[in-house]
Amino acid sequence: MFGPLRHRLLTAGIAPRHARRYVAELRDHAADLADEELAAGLAPAEAHSRALARLGTADDLVRAMVARGDFRSWGARAPWAVYGLGSMLGLAMTYGLAIAAVAAIVETHRPTPDARPVLPDWFDSAFATITYVHGLVLPLALAAVFAWMATRQRMAALWPSVAMLIVGIIGGSGTLDFIRPTDPHGIMELEIRFALATPWPGLNDCLRHIAINLLLTLAPYIAWHFWQKAVAECGGDDDALIRS
Repeated sequence: MFGPLRHRLLTAGIAPRHARRYVAELRDHAADLADEELAAGLAPAEAHSRALARLGTADDLVRAMVARGDFRSWGARAPWAVYGLGSMLGLAMTYGLAIAAVAAIVETHRPTPDARPVLPDWFDSAFATITYVHGLVLPLALAAVFAWMATRQRMAALWPSVAMLIVGIIGGSGTLDFIRPTDPHGIMELEIRFALATPWPGLNDCLRHIAINLLLTLAPYIAWHFWQKAVAECGGDDDALIRS
């Protein structure tokens, strides 16, 4: 009965925790009103209907919450920041994690603090794993977080889709390259390259990562969004549903 109301609150930008608490309070208040009508001698069905009528229409209940701007989620207030800047910040964190993992291996294999690192035999395998996780797993996880946020808050598809495109393309196109010096006294280097820029390093692998990421995140999200829209269009009038 209160499901359509909660959906409208979320669609209006109300944060999920506030929408959940508001609907719970309305449900309790409606139960109290129904008890009053029962005590007045009405039949249960009529008491329930009268209680919902006294509670107000769905439009009034939603309008009361939307009027309080502090109940709106940040995703609704500033989607460009949450999904635009947030996706860039998340990508920066994935690069930071990958670099930190490589640095940790290198630094823990210094015989003394001032000595050159003596890399273990398994370093190449570990580095390949780190680059795989960085190029595919972490972007997938990050895009999934944005998809979950958007579906939970019933966001319009535009900004969440932008976030997943940014994560999928930029996250999948970045490659890490560890350079061992030929000179015994040379410096080891860790380079970050982007396959979508000349000279196109690792382009085939990166295109595959981008395709996998978008197919597993953006495509299901868009499908879910259109499905939700179709369900809402077939659901009928919310005022009628809240009184059912």
